Amino acid sequence: MDHDTGPSLLEQADLAESFVKGVGDTLGVPLAFTRHDVEDGILRIEADGEGIGLLVGRRGATAQAIDELVRTVLQRSGGSTREGKIRMDVGGIRSRRTAALTEFTRRVAQEALETGEEIALESMSRVDRKIVHDVVTGIDRVDSRSEGEDPHRRVIITTLPD
Repeated sequence: MDHDTGPSLLEQADLAESFVKGVGDTLGVPLAFTRHDVEDGILRIEADGEGIGLLVGRRGATAQAIDELVRTVLQRSGGSTREGKIRMDVGGIRSRRTAALTEFTRRVAQEALETGEEIALESMSRVDRKIVHDVVTGIDRVDSRSEGEDPHRRVIITTLPD
């Protein structure tokens, strides 16, 4: 490991998998990992296995907590690297959430275009807000901004003049 730049992306991935495997082993949930190509500087690792629901938790809360713990473990191991970031996707919950939030954002943006009104979304996590902002960036004549303070920070979707 180069201490000037932190662990490589592959070293981070190994560490993340090892940590989550340990959580799974402790709870009696054997896990298999699949690494997905780096996209936008993020290497997504999906953890899956029989009994994965225990690690996903109600409404994905446990999976989100595991992702936060992985982030902390990686930061304490020497920080991130310029090569990219690791995102752990326990049971594919993150992928499903991204797809659903993308579709929802497109519908809301279309509604904003049709009505000309600002639309305030419910409070959401910074990860979800980033997804919404990224989707809106790709839609003509629509913009977004965040308002409020965590944990009540929300996205406002607006239309732009022609």
